Amino acid sequence: MFSDAESRRDEWERLLPFFNGIISNDHENIIIVSYGHLLSVFNAMWLAMDIEMLNKVELFGFAGGVSFMHESVHGKRFIKRMSDMSYIEQITIPIYIIKLIQRIF
Repeated sequence: MFSDAESRRDEWERLLPFFNGIISNDHENIIIVSYGHLLSVFNAMWLAMDIEMLNKVELFGFAGGVSFMHESVHGKRFIKRMSDMSYIEQITIPIYIIKLIQRIF
């Protein structure tokens, strides 16, 4: 372990002002880009979990994954899709990359 690494509590405390800003915002759509480990903390906050739950569950996101979160008019929060990577299947790989890969293998 690294002695100066952030703990889950440190991450939670650092993310809390940002999260509160998101919650109090009235925009319909908000895009958040982060790395998977910190997204785990954000997901727990979104689901109104206590910080101690992070010792028992992991809500990890994949690099490049897209999550769809929603809050109903009654304040109930949902994660409709979590760390979805299906959009990658729709990306067209340029032919020169395919040829390069074929040459290597």
